Amino acid sequence: MLLADIVERNARSFPDRQALWFDEDTTRSWAALARRTHRLANAIRGLTAPGERVAILAENCPEYYECYYGVPDSGRVLTLLNYRLHPEELLWILNDAEATVLIAQSSYAAVLQDLRAELPFLREIVTVGPEVTGTSSYEALLGAASDGRSPEADGDDPAWIVYTSGTTGRPKGAMLSHRNLLTAVVQSVVHYAPGPRARFLNAFPLCHVSGYMAITHQFRGGTVLQQGPWRPDAWLRTVEEQGVTSAGMAPSMMADVLDDPAIGHRDVSSLAALGYGSAGMPVGTLRRAVDRFGPIIFTGFGMTETAGNVLALDRETHARAARGDDFLLESAGAAMCMSEARIVDEDGAEVPNGTVGELVVRGDQTTLGYLGRPEATAAAYADGWLHTGDLARKDDEGFFYIVDRKKDMIITGGENVYSTEVEHTLARHPAVAESAVFGVPDLHWGEAVAAAVVLRPGHHPTADDLMDFCRAHIAGYKRPRHVFFTDALPKTVTGKAMKHELKRSFGRSLP
Repeated sequence: MLLADIVERNARSFPDRQALWFDEDTTRSWAALARRTHRLANAIRGLTAPGERVAILAENCPEYYECYYGVPDSGRVLTLLNYRLHPEELLWILNDAEATVLIAQSSYAAVLQDLRAELPFLREIVTVGPEVTGTSSYEALLGAASDGRSPEADGDDPAWIVYTSGTTGRPKGAMLSHRNLLTAVVQSVVHYAPGPRARFLNAFPLCHVSGYMAITHQFRGGTVLQQGPWRPDAWLRTVEEQGVTSAGMAPSMMADVLDDPAIGHRDVSSLAALGYGSAGMPVGTLRRAVDRFGPIIFTGFGMTETAGNVLALDRETHARAARGDDFLLESAGAAMCMSEARIVDEDGAEVPNGTVGELVVRGDQTTLGYLGRPEATAAAYADGWLHTGDLARKDDEGFFYIVDRKKDMIITGGENVYSTEVEHTLARHPAVAESAVFGVPDLHWGEAVAAAVVLRPGHHPTADDLMDFCRAHIAGYKRPRHVFFTDALPKTVTGKAMKHELKRSFGRSLP
């Protein structure tokens, strides 16, 4: 099966049903989405050779879905670019991928057109929106192509390349096949149960692998709704006016919705499922969400290399937590039906339940490997399991708990400190909106625990206040020895704190 088979099947079964809604004037029926997807695939064939990479640089837009399906159906590989990256970072990724065609919204196309001389592999820039001198028009390209479908791909061919977020250095291009992505989609359909009449409001960026959740809701014929720049009041209005049945968002967005004054005045009773992901959510925020929305919350754990979630914490488990087993709110979930997961030690041996080790996974959804990096691929797949780089433990019921990123664990005075434990402690302080904990060099301890903290409006604790609070709740060696206040944390597009940036910026201020 190929990704575009989803569009083809739904176009036959529900030709007039909405596949996409961006606003009242921007919609796509399944029949229209199929025609445009096939036109794009045929147009791309005329510009490229089989297996070449076609990159997309755009914010969430209808054309993104056409590229999701159409480029892989042509036998080429769609390379997703994060629109928030600096032009130099984009140049590096485009050259690493050896992309021959770039599909870009006008503002981004104009920037890269000016840098064309530094892109030796790029033959064509195709502009979505107002024309840019020296580039081709997306609409003209589609208008000149046939809308008949003739796929040139196999299920095990790469469909997408998604670059890792690069929170610890240069990103790597994870190659995801049609089979990888469809496995992630199908097992999410099983666990999260979106029906053919689902109306899914997506707040995740489509340039990230979390966009697979939109495809999950389209798999059985549902409608995906998108909005412009994030605004919690607009999200609440859309839920009410469009009868949204399910939605997905990052944890910071959930906090925005819960804090928005409009939440008490909007009817959100149509919501039957509300998912969060891409970063950890403070347990306090999660409890507020369960109290506000009821037992409709769900989440999962996945990464770029797994094409989507491999662990799931479903609505029933959240409901159980609301009834008293609230320790489950700290869990990332249990292994999904088409995935295997276990915890191993440094030698790759499985450890007893309750013991911290590295989370490893396997299944048909795990990446084909990293583009052009056979050594990195071999290292990630030691012993046939994909090593996630996450430290975790498993309980006796099979629920997994992420303790820390392996690279984020702090060793201070010979003791291991997991940054997430300190972050959870800081989150309990009423003045703390969010925090990121990381290690900094220390002549005496080797490493010292440091925290960058964003305060809630109207609160003004000192660094000593927060250190004392932590000392009262966790072991002394775990408390931050340095607290830095900041207006905002640097984050990836999916909301993960960029701790290497924090180490670099705040580390300079230390003796």
